Amino acid sequence: MRLFTLPDLPEAPPTFDAAYRYQDAYAAAVADEKGGIAGFKLAVNGAAQMAHFKVNEPVSARLFGDEIYQSGVALPGTLFHGLCVEPELAAIIGPGIRDTQGNVTRETVMGAIEVFRPAIELVDQRGASLPKMKLAQGIGLNVFNAGIVLGAGSIKPEHLSLPDLAVSIAVNGEITDETVGTAPQDPFEAVMWLINHLAPRKLSLAPGMVVMCGTHIPLKPLPEGAREVEVVMGELGPVAFSLT
Repeated sequence: MRLFTLPDLPEAPPTFDAAYRYQDAYAAAVADEKGGIAGFKLAVNGAAQMAHFKVNEPVSARLFGDEIYQSGVALPGTLFHGLCVEPELAAIIGPGIRDTQGNVTRETVMGAIEVFRPAIELVDQRGASLPKMKLAQGIGLNVFNAGIVLGAGSIKPEHLSLPDLAVSIAVNGEITDETVGTAPQDPFEAVMWLINHLAPRKLSLAPGMVVMCGTHIPLKPLPEGAREVEVVMGELGPVAFSLT
């Protein structure tokens, strides 16, 4: 495992298009050594976040193959500087994604998602702060993604009930945050937005990819001494990791 590193971006790109070109170039440069592109994350897709940044749609970033971990993984604490976590629904893309070309509807997106799994996004701002910087700079920096942890549980798209979805975070065995029904965006709309967002950049989703659909609890910095982190997402069950 290598220390998570950010590309060098001393100034904010002048436009979102320029920021995504920077992100695309960064991803192309490191994808092979990071296990390829394994999916995408959405960020700034809650109403409060969009209002803060004065935007009317989310932003996206890459997920890399060797930074997709399974629940129970032990990660060296030295991999990170100022690790934060976000509990999210992970949409696992199935073979139905091949039917979403052209007119993308909610129904075709439902058919493209194989299952949802509980997940934790690992966010490492390395001394920076996304809320305090220009959003274009955050896009260029791959929105600070440092990997994800996937839980073993799953639920079929047609069985997902967002209003009833309870989410909790526990650190070192003590619950620190709890919420119910606070998905930042309908996950089907999130995936539909992502497909349409990627197409002009000549990018697309493929079977087996993961889409992180946005955090249910605001970005949570882990306190010094955090060793065990567990998220429970209703009937999807738990997802956890430890720091060594």
